[in-house]
Amino acid sequence: MREDYIEIVNPTATRSVEQTKLAPRRLESLRGSRIGLLDNNKPNADKFLGYVGELLNARYDGIELVAKRKMTRTEADCLVELSSGCDAVINAFAD
Repeated sequence: MREDYIEIVNPTATRSVEQTKLAPRRLESLRGSRIGLLDNNKPNADKFLGYVGELLNARYDGIELVAKRKMTRTEADCLVELSSGCDAVINAFAD
């Protein structure tokens, strides 16, 4: 390489798109379901889940929302309770 040139390196990878199948659905509808909203205690995770909860309430009759906040990375106590007591759980990671 010549001394009067600067080598510029692009650290980004080429974009790739991969199509995958959706996870299998256990529920025909969320109507009348109990849905857990698990907040990982990061900034704005509660706001995001609040918005998701509003959307779910507007779309499905008789839905029950159960909000839980996981305070630490290793705190697993609420996970068993939440997953066994709910038809589905939405987990939010935010910053």
